[in-house]
Amino acid sequence: MSTPPIPEAGLAEVLGRWIGRGQLYDGLAAARDEADDQDWTGRHLRARAERILFEQIIGSVRELPSRLATWLDAIPASRSQHSFTSDAPIAGTDWVATRIRHGWVPDAFIGRRGARSTDMLLATALKWTLSHLVLVRRGAVQSYPDVDLPVREQIDVAERLLKSPPLLTTDSIRPSLLDITAIARAGRPWGAVARLAKALMVLDDAPDRLIAALLMPDDEIRWRLFHLGVLGVMLQALRARGCSIVSVRPISASSAGPVFRVTDRSGKSWALWFEASGIWAQAGKRPPYAEATAGLALRERALGADLLLISNDGEALVIECKYSHNPEFVARAGYYQAVGYTAELKSRLCHHIVAIVVGPDGVVHSPSFTEMQVGSIGTCAPSHLAACIDDFFLNLAVAATAD
Repeated sequence: MSTPPIPEAGLAEVLGRWIGRGQLYDGLAAARDEADDQDWTGRHLRARAERILFEQIIGSVRELPSRLATWLDAIPASRSQHSFTSDAPIAGTDWVATRIRHGWVPDAFIGRRGARSTDMLLATALKWTLSHLVLVRRGAVQSYPDVDLPVREQIDVAERLLKSPPLLTTDSIRPSLLDITAIARAGRPWGAVARLAKALMVLDDAPDRLIAALLMPDDEIRWRLFHLGVLGVMLQALRARGCSIVSVRPISASSAGPVFRVTDRSGKSWALWFEASGIWAQAGKRPPYAEATAGLALRERALGADLLLISNDGEALVIECKYSHNPEFVARAGYYQAVGYTAELKSRLCHHIVAIVVGPDGVVHSPSFTEMQVGSIGTCAPSHLAACIDDFFLNLAVAATAD
C-alpha cells in the first residue's frame, strides 16, 4: 500500500524559508505524539536516517579491502620532477638549463630531481569518502547496534587507514561528479569508492533531496514530515491573507515558546506555536490535565496541540495533525484530542476556539464541522486548510462587527 501524501508545497515552505539543513532533525524531533513515551531528539532521528543510508550502501562497502596492506597498495603514486641549484655538478644536472642561466664556465648548476607522491585526487576523495562512511556507521549503530556486522571488518580497516600515512596528512576534499567518474575508472577498489562517494553526498544535499532519500522511507519520520508540511500550508495561508510572519525561535523540541509571531491585516498580534504544551507554563497556569491526573503516580505533564494560533484577546485556532491511511484513526483519535485541547483552552485561556483535525488528502475528502459549547470542531485535509483559515478570520471579523 502506498503511503499517504505529504503536502509538498507546505514542506517546501518550511524547508525553504524557516529550516536549514542544520536544523532539519531538530525540527522533526519537535513534532510530538502523545502516545509515544520516548523523547525523540534530533540526534535520534539523524541516527535513523544514517541507518537507512548505511543499509543502502552496504553492498559497496563489502567491496572495500579488509586489509590495510591492500589499501596501501591500491593508492597509486604519481612521479614529479622539480629543479634545484647546486654548487657542483651531480647526477641529473640539466646542462642546457645550466648554460642558459649561468653561462660557461658556470659557477652553479641546475639539477632535476624526481619525487614520488600520492595521487592527490584519489587520496583526498578517499579520505572524504571514508571519513563520511565512518560517521554514518557511527550513527547507524546507535539506531541498530549490529547493522554494521556484515562489513565491520572493512570499516575498521578504513578507520585504521585514515590514521595512517598517506591519508593521515591528506586533506579531505569532497569530489565533484566529474572526479567520481574519473575515480571509477581507476580499477578496484576505486569503483566501490566512487559509488560510496556519490551515495554519501546526500548528507550535504539540500534538505528536500535528503528527505526524499533518507527520511521518507522511515515510518517513524514520515508523520513528522506531514506535521511540518501542515505547518507550511498554514504559513502560506496566513501570508496569502496579508499577514506578516516573523520567526522568534527555532522549530525545536527544546523551544519553550511560540515559534512565530503573526500580525494580521488589522494589526492584531498572534502567537503561532509548534507543539503547544508550553503555553500553560507561559500563561502561569497549572495544566488542566495535570490537575485531573494528580492522584496517579505519573510525571506531571501538559497536553498541547500540534499547532496553535492564539491571540492575546482569547481567540485560538487549534490544529491537530493525524497522518494515517486509516480514516477511523484520523477521525477518532483526532477528534478526541481536538475536543480535549479545546476544552482545556476554553476553561482557562480562550473564549473563541476553532479546532481542526488535519488528515491526509485522499483520507479526508471534504471539510466538516460541528458546533459545541467549547467551540467549533472539524476535520479537513491540507488542501482545504487555507479555506478553513480564511473562514476562521472571516467569522472573527463578523463577530467583531456584530459586537
